[in-house]
Amino acid sequence: MKKFSLLFTLLLLVSCNNTAVQKVADSITPDAEIVEVEINNPAGYLSTTEGKFNAFDGALENLEIWDAYIDAHNNRDLDVIREMNADSTKQFGAFKVYDAKGGVVDGPDNHIKRLSGWFEAEDPKWNTFFSYTMKVEGQVGEWVISGHSLTTSVDGKEKTTYDLADAYIEDGKIGAFWIYSRDAVPPSE
Repeated sequence: MKKFSLLFTLLLLVSCNNTAVQKVADSITPDAEIVEVEINNPAGYLSTTEGKFNAFDGALENLEIWDAYIDAHNNRDLDVIREMNADSTKQFGAFKVYDAKGGVVDGPDNHIKRLSGWFEAEDPKWNTFFSYTMKVEGQVGEWVISGHSLTTSVDGKEKTTYDLADAYIEDGKIGAFWIYSRDAVPPSE
């Protein structure tokens, strides 16, 4: 008897749902207009001395730009890196790199000079594990926030850090970036 009651209830629910679906289908006319609405709610915010500004999802092309930039670093292609660096931006002025130790590299040519020495001295290798692109209201360009492991080698001894890059992209070029870093936790033995 319980099985029969359960089957009857299930059939009643299916019947009601089919009736509702049929009523909606019957009310749609051939000349009905379908309107698509794009909703872009803020994904976060940027807080500055000038106030709090909404941040929205940015253009996916920015992720491709950043990935190509990291590939150029892994390939030691200084010409490609220099070409991808902006000389200046409307948002921040001259190209800058803010490194994890508080140093600042001014200008794309100084960046290339510093990279050249670092590539030779420590053989850095990047391995990106996430990237997100965003647009902050009121800013000309967009951002890529990306995490990677960075492995360097000095005298045969490897060191790994986990870094966060906060890269500003304007007109398809890298305009500035900030690096935040922490040492990798040694594996437990």
